[in-house]
Amino acid sequence: MKAVTSSRGIARDKALPELLGCQVSHGLSAKEGDVVLGWGEKENTEKARAYAHKHRLEYWRLEDGFIGYLSHPAIDHRRLSLVVDKSGIYYDAHGSSDLEKLLNRDDWITDELRVRAANAIRRMVRWRISKYNQGAFDLSSELEEKLQAFKGPKVLVVDQTFGDKSIAHGMASDTMFKDMLAEALEENPTALVVVKVHPDVLVGTKQGHFDLRSSAARDNDRVLFVAENCNPHALMERVDHVYVVTSQLGFEGLMAGKKVTCFGVPFYAGWGLTHDKQLCENRAANRSLEELFAAAFILYGRYINPFTGKRAEIEDILDILVAARQTAQPEGERVLAVGFSLWKRGFLPEFFGPAFKKTLFITPCSLESFDYQPDDIVVVWGRKHDAEAGHVPDHIPVWRMEDGFVRSVGLGSDLRRPSSLVMDRSGIYYDGSAPSDLETFLNTHSFDENDLKRGGALREQILASRVSKYNVGSKGELNFRASAGDRPVVLVPGQVEGDASLQFGSPEINTNAALLSSVRAAVPDGYIVFKPHPDVVSGNRTGAVPADILTRCVDETVVDADIIDCLEAVDAVHTMTSLTGFEALLRNKAVTTYGQPFYAGWGLTEDRVPVSRRTARLSLDALVYGALCVYARYVAWPKGKSTAPEALVADMAGQGSASIAASGPLAPIKRLSRKSLYLLNALMR
Repeated sequence: MKAVTSSRGIARDKALPELLGCQVSHGLSAKEGDVVLGWGEKENTEKARAYAHKHRLEYWRLEDGFIGYLSHPAIDHRRLSLVVDKSGIYYDAHGSSDLEKLLNRDDWITDELRVRAANAIRRMVRWRISKYNQGAFDLSSELEEKLQAFKGPKVLVVDQTFGDKSIAHGMASDTMFKDMLAEALEENPTALVVVKVHPDVLVGTKQGHFDLRSSAARDNDRVLFVAENCNPHALMERVDHVYVVTSQLGFEGLMAGKKVTCFGVPFYAGWGLTHDKQLCENRAANRSLEELFAAAFILYGRYINPFTGKRAEIEDILDILVAARQTAQPEGERVLAVGFSLWKRGFLPEFFGPAFKKTLFITPCSLESFDYQPDDIVVVWGRKHDAEAGHVPDHIPVWRMEDGFVRSVGLGSDLRRPSSLVMDRSGIYYDGSAPSDLETFLNTHSFDENDLKRGGALREQILASRVSKYNVGSKGELNFRASAGDRPVVLVPGQVEGDASLQFGSPEINTNAALLSSVRAAVPDGYIVFKPHPDVVSGNRTGAVPADILTRCVDETVVDADIIDCLEAVDAVHTMTSLTGFEALLRNKAVTTYGQPFYAGWGLTEDRVPVSRRTARLSLDALVYGALCVYARYVAWPKGKSTAPEALVADMAGQGSASIAASGPLAPIKRLSRKSLYLLNALMR
């Protein structure tokens, strides 16, 4: 079976073959058993419908699903869901649809579906997930002030753009909007009536159903017109009653537990949950909110993972969207990137995200006199340029950026482009002297079953894929036990001396020599294995240990070995702040810290320099979820699109490992080639 369509847009949608289970081709040339596709009830589908009728082929109507996109299709076109209807379409109340037929039956309802629906509703309301997810989590301070200034009750009236297909097909008309506003005012004589206007109406690109220039609109002090692109769930929290014609915001009102009045007949009206101005005789059953949600969002909608391109369930989509909501995200129009080297400029903008329209690379000394715009953000690398960043005005957010925890196949010092970075508004994860966004999240977040399940699954995937931060070294089983005998085998990972994580995260011991001496004193009978940092081995960074310390404290030194092979062959890890300690925890190894890395202080490690601020006791899966799923940002190369840790781990596992020492006659040439490529990318921006 194949699907044919007269629409080039439908044929170009890369997600459709996976969502439909068949190939899609442009042009109305089909054979018996094929299907014909069209988009909803658009006028340009008439030709395709006529072709299907003439050739006695199935005709399927497609529409965006109820959780549509990662942000907005104009910002990121990767879809999350689709509905496929073989008898109608959900917003056309004049005829039946697959969704309506489903809701009129009982044979599909199970307790499992009800539980899934209740859990999904709870997550969507808590984390304010909607059809489009580019809006801010909270209302603007200006709108919040206006709402708080009115001390009485509040109701919401939802406008729609003129010509919205769901209006006419939902047994409604354009005149109903004025009637709806008049009734909301009459039924709620002491309430503030908040009219949610589409943002395009105020800027003049589209027409709504209210004349905002009229005296009635301007002079009624009980009517507040809101045109900002605010989060609908945040708005629902401030009102008691929602009035709609056919807008999907009415269903989000039901999820929020609000009374909802419908003037038209949207898909969720007529099932006993809404106050309906019109009767829809096709809808004979009464449904609970969970049953209605299960039918529309779980059974009727089809989901696709935007990062892997594979079919998914609604829970998988919510995992992605919820994680992005759980910590602060950078928002604005323009990024001012401070003091970044030319080779980094070739890939940094992809980590800021498509919502930012422009990235300017500026010098640190220009921060004091720069001509800032209201929607600017400043981004600096880690704790560099702290003094200069102090000149940034208070209303301009300053974000710190640093390498993530699953970075690349190959070393950053060899100019390997990172696949993971972090952005932190309050600090940075390696600075143990002050809170960071990661520390605050781990300390305050109430991890639920979904969080822990995803963290556990990712941890198992990392173990099975044998992925680490840099993925360098020669793989091969190691047998330290043969030399150690009955002595405990302790791995000591070396670090780059002078690295910021030691400067800010290890106040007492901050050299490899001092660490080895302390470990030998702590484990006098231990078989100590020292693994120098790959950047030190490659000659790109400093951190070599004097020979006398190695002789006195180290039983064996390993250089070009895979860190995972090392971890699997030891009993414990002692470290200052190395990420190897985190990777050891993933493998249930005992870890002792001599500094204050992000994974210390949560009850999972033995800490020689405790962090008193960290009071939460975490499971390993909670730590993995917070650090890898919530805090870090991921980009898939070469296309430079955002991705998820699961997809990145799978990709890295397929790439294998790189050599630690970039050696051989071609190594300098390869490094120069990479540098030239990134320089070219930077200059072209």
